[in-house]
Amino acid sequence: MVLVAAVAAAVLINTSGTLQQRAQATGKEATQEVSSNLKVINVYGTRANAASDITTIKIATQLSAGALPMDLQQLIIRYSDGKTAPVNYVWEAYDGTPSTNGVFQADWLRGDADGSAGNSVMVSGDLVEIIFTLATPLAERSSAAVTMIPETGSSVAADFSTPATYGSATTITLR
Repeated sequence: MVLVAAVAAAVLINTSGTLQQRAQATGKEATQEVSSNLKVINVYGTRANAASDITTIKIATQLSAGALPMDLQQLIIRYSDGKTAPVNYVWEAYDGTPSTNGVFQADWLRGDADGSAGNSVMVSGDLVEIIFTLATPLAERSSAAVTMIPETGSSVAADFSTPATYGSATTITLR
């Protein structure tokens, strides 16, 4: 009887240890899903001159409170204006020149005390401007859907509508 009870106890202890490990792994993954989000601060559009439409989008973003560091090389930005096929933008190192279609660049506006701007990793406290050039210029009274899809965590929407007129400004606040 003692031998049977010992075997049963060993099985129960082993099973509870396995369940505890699974629960901890699930909890860690759930925390990453919730806390790895980007927060959109502003969305701007720029144009070459007062007579043209918006050709470049700039999204000021930072990590949400408690978020883990994020490698922007793993971020995908999906843009759609509802008129043309959606475009997926991927990372390209920032060199101060405008990006080409299909890539985005990141410019650190605040932060980089840890050297994160040099290696594409965004950390808590950084303020990063994500910049991408549109394949088709965006006219007045238009809507656009922008979704930022990180490697882990929830995707973040940065949708916007353009104003009725751009006036003479070359930088337009969209959100």
